[in-house]
Amino acid sequence: MKRVLSILLILLLLPSALALRTREEVREAYHALDIEGGEPYARKPVVTAPYDAGELTGNALKDAAAYLNFIRWLADVEPVSDSIIYNYQCQHGAALLAALDYVDHNAPKPEDMDVNFYDSAHLGTSSGNIARFNWMRDSIIREGVAYFVRDDGDQNLPMLGHRRWTLNPAMAATGFGLANAASGMSYVVMYAHDLGNADADWEKVLWPSPGAFPAELMHDHLAWSAVLNPLRYDLSTSHIEVTLTEENTGLTFRFNPVEGSGDGFCALNMEPYGAGGCVIFRPDFTGLDFTDYQQNQRWHVRLDHLMTVAGEETALEYTVEMVSLYVQDAVNIEVSQLEAELEAGESLRLGAQVIPAYADDLSVLWRTTDPDVAIVDAAGQVTAVNPGECEIICVDCAGHEDYCSVKVKG
Repeated sequence: MKRVLSILLILLLLPSALALRTREEVREAYHALDIEGGEPYARKPVVTAPYDAGELTGNALKDAAAYLNFIRWLADVEPVSDSIIYNYQCQHGAALLAALDYVDHNAPKPEDMDVNFYDSAHLGTSSGNIARFNWMRDSIIREGVAYFVRDDGDQNLPMLGHRRWTLNPAMAATGFGLANAASGMSYVVMYAHDLGNADADWEKVLWPSPGAFPAELMHDHLAWSAVLNPLRYDLSTSHIEVTLTEENTGLTFRFNPVEGSGDGFCALNMEPYGAGGCVIFRPDFTGLDFTDYQQNQRWHVRLDHLMTVAGEETALEYTVEMVSLYVQDAVNIEVSQLEAELEAGESLRLGAQVIPAYADDLSVLWRTTDPDVAIVDAAGQVTAVNPGECEIICVDCAGHEDYCSVKVKG
């Protein structure tokens, strides 16, 4: 069944990977993940002697693997299957961490733990992404996968190791584990060091990725990253400069990752996390009129002065369109000016703001209540015709209206 699921996922995801994803494709792929929820444990772990690693339900494992493959699809890397062996090791690893009640890739063996239990557990923790949460709910493993790809925290920022392992093109299989400590803490383990697809053909792994990208997966405290295939790029001789621009507002940030300088945090990390070196950059929004990443933002990224292994200088350029995983309705509209007084023949350009700015449809229609007094075109350009009074009305896609009262002087 797991092999069939993996094949189906590959067939589902490959066609869209051939072109930039659209908002509709991202939403469809995300909402196709929904499966029957419920208790994640088929058998609950026992984290005191005599220890029992417990077992996750098939649904919990299926949901975790499907969500991971959704994340990897967003990054244009091949899907992975879940492995019975890796699931076994990660489940033991989660139980070990819950017994100790702290995260440690090299977690020590409790004195009362069987050595065989510990050996399996240590394989899971030392070869996996690990996380600790102070809550427990049915979706906790999926939340763990999301945490790994976000790679929150300043401690992870200089290398983004969790993200790079999660999106490693060389990975072919993974596994998952979950256990709860007596304190109530939840421990999630995901196997990350599999290299079963070491011959994967790839050039780069970008996050956020080009095309439509879920704004829910990106926040102002998270970093952007570009992992580049060392068989194609020589980062050791590259004098990389990064330019990040939001096209609608003109916000622009520049970074020099080699020197670690620029408009926020940046770094070039060559440590062996995943499949290649990583360019990391995070804008500093302090003092700017910026709340967070949201739908309808368009971010243009350019990496200059990259060197190929053939010694040629090149650049990497792409655009990320932030979208929401959920339909965002327009709830109101505001015209830029409530009143205007014109002479016959004069013109005035009105603007209109659909609220919220992250609504799915920002289109508007303009009309006049009296074209003998003033007319308006599709762009909100008002032209006074004859003396009198009228209203220039703007309507959003949901039917909300706002207007400007226009008086044309005689």
